[in-house]
Amino acid sequence: MDNVHLLLIANPQSTTQTAELFRRVVPKLLAIDGLTMETRFTHYSGHAEEMVRGMTRADADIIVPAGGDGTVNEVINGLLGNAGEDITDWREVPAMAVLPTGSANVFARALGYPSDTYAAAEMLIDLIRGDLRRTISLGTWSEHGRDREKGREGHWFAVNAGFGIDADVIARMERVRSRGFAASPFQYLLLSTRAWLSTQVDPPRMTVEAVSADGEQLRRVDVPMLFASNTNPWTFFGPLPVVTNPRNSFDMGLGIFGVTSVHGLGGVAALMHLIGVGHGKRYEKLVARRTIQFDNVEHLTLTCSRKQRFQVDGEFVGEYREVHLDAVADAFEVFAPEVNPNPPTMAWYRHLFHYVRDAVRVRTRGA
Repeated sequence: MDNVHLLLIANPQSTTQTAELFRRVVPKLLAIDGLTMETRFTHYSGHAEEMVRGMTRADADIIVPAGGDGTVNEVINGLLGNAGEDITDWREVPAMAVLPTGSANVFARALGYPSDTYAAAEMLIDLIRGDLRRTISLGTWSEHGRDREKGREGHWFAVNAGFGIDADVIARMERVRSRGFAASPFQYLLLSTRAWLSTQVDPPRMTVEAVSADGEQLRRVDVPMLFASNTNPWTFFGPLPVVTNPRNSFDMGLGIFGVTSVHGLGGVAALMHLIGVGHGKRYEKLVARRTIQFDNVEHLTLTCSRKQRFQVDGEFVGEYREVHLDAVADAFEVFAPEVNPNPPTMAWYRHLFHYVRDAVRVRTRGA
C-alpha cells in the first residue's frame, strides 16, 4: 500500500471494546507499509454518521468502525447519504473494514469475520494488509411515496429490516439496556418470548407486496410478522446465526421471510424455525403453510393496518404504517474475503445449551 489514510472510529459503549484490544490492533495497523491512521471517538447516537458525512476518498481511503451493527449502519448512511436521491458511486467514498466489538456483530459475521473479537481483529489486519476487497449490495428504506425520482429522504441498511416480533424485541431490548442491563443471549430469549406472547392477543396485520429481480410478484395480506434480510446468515436472538433464506447473499437482492400465523402449535413451529430448529423434510413440511419465503427481491412495500414498530439493522427507528424497501446492487466496498470462511455450523440444540449456560452465568454473577 502507498499513502493510504485509515480513519478508525471507536464507540466506547461497545460491549467488547477494551484497551487491550486496541493495544493489539493499532500497532499492527501502523506497521503496514504506507498506511497512516487517525482515530476519532463517538459520543452519542448518530455521531459516527455525522463524522463521515460528505467524506470522499480524498479525505480517507479506509474507514474502520470499531463497534456493533449500529455503528456500521451510521457509517454507511453517512458516506452514501440520502438513498432517495441519485445513488452515490462506491468508488467516490472510502471503503470500509470492520472491527466488530458489539453484542451481535451481524454484519461482520455475515461477511466472514469470526465471532471472537480478537480473531476478527487479526482478520481485519490481514484483509487490509492484503488489500482484499469486494462490493456488496445494500437495502434502502423510506416511508412509502418518498421515491428517488422525487429526491426525498431514504435510508440505507446492511443486514435486515422489518415490522413484527423482531422490531418489538429490539425496542424492548433498548429499554432494558437503558436501565443498565447487557444485551445477552438470555435477555434476547426472554424478551422474544414476551413479544411472542403479546402477539397472541393482538397480532400485527401487514400487507406484503414484492417484486423479484426476475419480475415475479408476491402479494399477501394479514401477515403478522415479516422482515427483509440482505444476507445469509443473520442474527435474531443475539449471537445465534439464523438462515431464513438459504440462497440469500450480499450479491443478490433482498430475501423476505414471514410467518402467516403466530397462533397454535403451527405458529410456534414456524417461529422456532427462525432459530434453527427443524430444517429436516418433515419439519419443513409442517411449517411450509405458516411461512413466506421469497428471494432476490428488488422492491418491497409493507403496509400495516395501524402503526407498528420498525427496526433496521438491529436498531428501533420508529413506528410506521407503511414503508418501501429496495435492493441496490454493488452499492458499497468493504474489506472482506470473497467466500465466508466462518459459516454457521452449530446445531440448534447446542445453541440451546449456550443459552442455558449464559442464563446460569447471568444469575450467578448477579447473586
